[in-house]
Amino acid sequence: MTVAKEQITDSSSNSGLSNFRITVERLIELLDLEEDDEYGILRPTEYAFRTAMKLVVEAYDSMGNSFPKASTGTDDQGSIRLAWQNIKADRRVRLFCPHSSDEKAYIYHQDSDKYASENITSGAILVYWLEWFNKV
Repeated sequence: MTVAKEQITDSSSNSGLSNFRITVERLIELLDLEEDDEYGILRPTEYAFRTAMKLVVEAYDSMGNSFPKASTGTDDQGSIRLAWQNIKADRRVRLFCPHSSDEKAYIYHQDSDKYASENITSGAILVYWLEWFNKV
């Protein structure tokens, strides 16, 4: 999988509104990527973008100021990955929004050496794992 323009940052700093704003700005910046390169598609598909925005907005509506900022990236098919990394607690959450409705969105969560993933069907699942992520 090729990841275009993914910046991993410590997600545990700043305030909720600015974290949300930073995350949304990073998602929108993905739309400015070149359409493709020799490895595949760089710009996200409309489906991936809408899915990511829907889940992020739903999570922010529920979490408010505790919403952590995410780094963003695309893969070679136009899917979007959002990544949250809490360096202090050694926790990670990754949200994968597929390029088409033929695939399912899923969330990956890791605490030190324990990890798992599950399908994500609503913003409530993202909220659950981001609240877990925020606990230090």
